[in-house]
Amino acid sequence: MITQDDFIRIIRDEFALPLAGGDLESDLDQVVSWDSMHVLRLVSALEKETGRRIPIGRLLEELSLRGMYERVATAV
Repeated sequence: MITQDDFIRIIRDEFALPLAGGDLESDLDQVVSWDSMHVLRLVSALEKETGRRIPIGRLLEELSLRGMYERVATAV
């Protein structure tokens, strides 16, 4: 299972975004420079980290980093 800290670390490393634990509650439109292409890169990084496939369609439905984390955490 991927932890919240792992999830935030992956986002920080992949996108060089200054995120902290509380930022999981942020809507994606509040995350600096976030766009749909970030989801594709995030899925790739998460799959590399976990060795498992991540359902991208479900992540695209989410409006917050928390929602994305919860989808990822239940997928792996």
